[in-house]
Amino acid sequence: MREEFRRALIAPQARASFVVSFLTLMGYSLAYWIGAILADEWLEYRESALHLSIGGIFFGGFMLLLPFCAALAHSTSQTDDISSGIMRWVSLRGSVNKYIRTKVSVCMAVAATTTSTAFVLHALLWNIIALPIDPSTYPNHQIYFSKSCVFYNLYTICHGLPVYIEMAIGIAFTASVWAVVALAISVWVPDKLLTVTIPSFLYYLWNADVIYFFTGIKTPHPAILFNDGLTIEKAIISVISYLIVWCISLFCYYIGCQRRCRNA
Repeated sequence: MREEFRRALIAPQARASFVVSFLTLMGYSLAYWIGAILADEWLEYRESALHLSIGGIFFGGFMLLLPFCAALAHSTSQTDDISSGIMRWVSLRGSVNKYIRTKVSVCMAVAATTTSTAFVLHALLWNIIALPIDPSTYPNHQIYFSKSCVFYNLYTICHGLPVYIEMAIGIAFTASVWAVVALAISVWVPDKLLTVTIPSFLYYLWNADVIYFFTGIKTPHPAILFNDGLTIEKAIISVISYLIVWCISLFCYYIGCQRRCRNA
């Protein structure tokens, strides 16, 4: 596992995942900030640091690119393992299960770290540039969460620190799931381009309620964990949904690895 982590750290894909994540978040917030400057708004009337930090998640398209960034972080290494003959070496040593545990663990960890770190640094940057949220002093900072929303009583605590923490954990969790989805794809279709693009396509299908269209089963929105209408019940259902996706992907990856090693 140590060698796999070292391999992930020196590869450019993890850095690219971080950069794309950061720039996606920054694109939304920077546009708002520049617009406020051009409008010559006083600092206290501009968006708060919390607004600017989480706005890209809600409205800036970050969630659409999160599966791509998660897959890019390290999941494409599976295609390298197939093409370089590592799968044959794993088969000869009889360590397939150990290989699967290592690959899944590292891919999840790297995807979670690159994407959540991008969010944390983005939030720190805006807490330096903009005013930390304080609706008691700056009424313009008021965020109109519904009373049932889990963020309703949290965003005024420590300048929204609990919200930042929840967002970072949510990003890390969902990114780790999408990383395993990408792994499952790559072991069956060893193509790097398809490995990083299919997860975003699956996200789009989930977002478009395709599952409900074909099965009649209503699934929660894939970005509900970051929605301003998030309730405890919705959060639990969303986490369960992502865990189901993770289990299915892990099973497909396990079967795919066993098949690859047998054929090797």
